[in-house]
Amino acid sequence: MADDITFLDIACLMKISDDTTLERFGSAINASIFDASNIAGTLKQKDMIDFTSIFPGPNSIAVTEKGKAVLSEAEQRAATPFDNLDKSILSQISSGKSVPKDIQSSISLNSRDLAMRLYKLSKQSFLTYELKSGQVEILLTEQGFLKAAPQQPQPMQPTQNMQPKPNSVQTQIQTPSSEQSAQQQAEQQPQQPAAPQEIHFQPKPMNKKLIAGIIVILVIILLAYLLMKKII
Repeated sequence: MADDITFLDIACLMKISDDTTLERFGSAINASIFDASNIAGTLKQKDMIDFTSIFPGPNSIAVTEKGKAVLSEAEQRAATPFDNLDKSILSQISSGKSVPKDIQSSISLNSRDLAMRLYKLSKQSFLTYELKSGQVEILLTEQGFLKAAPQQPQPMQPTQNMQPKPNSVQTQIQTPSSEQSAQQQAEQQPQQPAAPQEIHFQPKPMNKKLIAGIIVILVIILLAYLLMKKII
C-alpha cells in the first residue's frame, strides 16, 4: 500500500456509511463544502473512495476495496501491544503537537505508519481526535497523559541493620583489658637506653694483724737506726 496515507484519510473513511452522499459529506466530517470537496477528491485520487457525478444529485460515496483494506489493516495494528514508539508519539502530543504533520516531522516517521499508530492509540483510549475545517486535531486522554509522563524514581526505603549486636561475652573477648592495652602500648613504644651507673670504689678495711706487723717493723727499723747512730 502507498505510504501517503494519512490519519485524516482513515478518520474520514470511518465517517462514510452506506447512506453518505457527497453533498452531506462536509457535515459528516465537520468541514465546509469546499474543504469536504478537497478531501473527497484526495481520497478518490488515492483510490480509497468512489462517488458519482450526477447533477443536481444526490451523489453517493462508497469505500473502495483499497479503502476497506486500509481500515482492516488499521484494526489489526490496533490490537498490537503498546511499545516505545507509541510512547514517543504520546510524548510529542503531550509537548503540544496536536497536528499529525508536526508529530511526523518530530519523530521522522512516514505518514502511513503514523496514521496506523494514531488509530491504534485512539482505539486503546490513549488519545481522542476531532475533525474540524478539513483538519484533524489530536488530544490526549487522561490515560494517555499518564502513559506519556516520565516515571519518577521511587525513593529507596531505609534498610534496617540486620547485623546481630555482639553480646557481653563477645565484647569482653574482643575488647582487650586496660592492663593488656597498657602492656601492648609499652611494647610498641621504642625502649630508651639506660643511663650509665657511676661506680664507687670503697677501700676495704685493713687487717689488724697486718697493721700491727707494720708497726713492729717500723719500731725495729727505728731502734736499729738509733743504735747505729750511737756506735758511730
